[in-house]
Amino acid sequence: MPQNIMPPLHSDEDYAAFVDKSVHKFLPKFNAYSANPAEFQLGWNWAAFFFTFWWFLYRKMYVWAVVCFVSLWVPYLNLLVWIGWGVAANSLYFKHANTKISELKTYHGDGYGVYLRDSGGVNGWVPWVAILVSGGFFLLIMLLTLAGVALMGGSMVIGSEFFEFFHHEGNMGSESVRLILSLF
Repeated sequence: MPQNIMPPLHSDEDYAAFVDKSVHKFLPKFNAYSANPAEFQLGWNWAAFFFTFWWFLYRKMYVWAVVCFVSLWVPYLNLLVWIGWGVAANSLYFKHANTKISELKTYHGDGYGVYLRDSGGVNGWVPWVAILVSGGFFLLIMLLTLAGVALMGGSMVIGSEFFEFFHHEGNMGSESVRLILSLF
C-alpha cells in the first residue's frame, strides 16, 4: 500500500475493541483525527512522555518502541526527543490502529472482530518488566555508588552528611567492604 494513502477508517466499536484499555481517552482523539487521517496530528500523551519506549511496548507498537529507545540515546537531543514522543504518540497510535484493523479485515473477512483485542490491546507484562528493570538499574547504581565511595575511603554528602564510611588514611579496609555488603 502506498504510504500517502491511509487505510479506510473504522467504527468506534472496532477502535474500542482494538484499544481495549483507556478507550475513553483514545476514542475522542481518534474521532478528531479521522477528519484528516493522512495528516500527522499533534497531541499530548503523558504516559508516552514519562514511559517512552515502555509505552510503545505496552501498546504493541514494537517498531516504534525500538526507534524510541534508540532515539533517546542521541546526545544533547534526548530531552527534545523525549518531548517529541509525548507529542507524536497519539497520532502514531491512531495510524497503527488503522493499519492493524485494516489488515485484520483483509485477512479474516467478516470474522475479524474476534482478533481485534489480540492484535491490539495491551501487553500486560510490560509494566512488570519495566518495574523490574528500573528497580534493577536503581539497585545497580546504588551499589556502584556505595562501592565507589568506599573505594575512595571518604564520605558521601547529599545535602548534609548522609553516609560516612571508614577512612583509613587512603586505604580501604575490610570494615568498609563489610559495611557496604551489610546494606544489601
